[in-house]
Amino acid sequence: MPSVQGLIVRLPRPRGSRLESTALVGRPIFFSMAIIVLAFIPVFALTGQEGKLFHPLAFTKTFAMAGATILSVTLVPVLCTLLIGGRVPGEQANPVMSPLIWCYRPVLGWALRHRLVTLGVATLVLAGALVLVPRIGKEFMPPLSEGDLMFMPITDPAISLPQAIDITKKQNAAILAVPEVAGVVAKISRAETSTDPAPVNMTETIVGVERVPNAGPSGPPPAR
Repeated sequence: MPSVQGLIVRLPRPRGSRLESTALVGRPIFFSMAIIVLAFIPVFALTGQEGKLFHPLAFTKTFAMAGATILSVTLVPVLCTLLIGGRVPGEQANPVMSPLIWCYRPVLGWALRHRLVTLGVATLVLAGALVLVPRIGKEFMPPLSEGDLMFMPITDPAISLPQAIDITKKQNAAILAVPEVAGVVAKISRAETSTDPAPVNMTETIVGVERVPNAGPSGPPPAR
């Protein structure tokens, strides 16, 4: 929006200047959004537990940025032609933009005067990022291997307590038939506490898993 206002100030025709201003800033907005989306590409490379944990975040962020990009080059120009009118002050009159411009211009001038140094620093940062690529997926979270699983099935809300007990018995028998299972304990409905308002159709099942020979002290190796 400040860029649109700045271009409107410099262009002579009021309505035509708005359209031309929004057209000029459309490409920078699109590429800035694209850079933000590309920054999440390493998150998509995560696998296992890290991938399952962070992939929804990356997809949500990508979809949100894609929607923002579409709106910035379609709806925002229309709103600018309708809402921006009259005398539009320049960027220097904006109390937020003025200190930012005051800080940015010297840095930009120094970078343009020392191009080789700027490119060298950028290359070093890129090389450092490439060095960390083989470690992606290993530093986000420790391996989870508690050795027990929690299974919480939910049945029909109108189920009676005898029916829930019968279904739970069959469920426990089916789970115990798995060779890797050491034991299974199920709890129907809530416990004798007000902090566990679980209905009768909710069953909390704790499944104990057998230790395997190559497992550490925390249980079997995590599934990938």
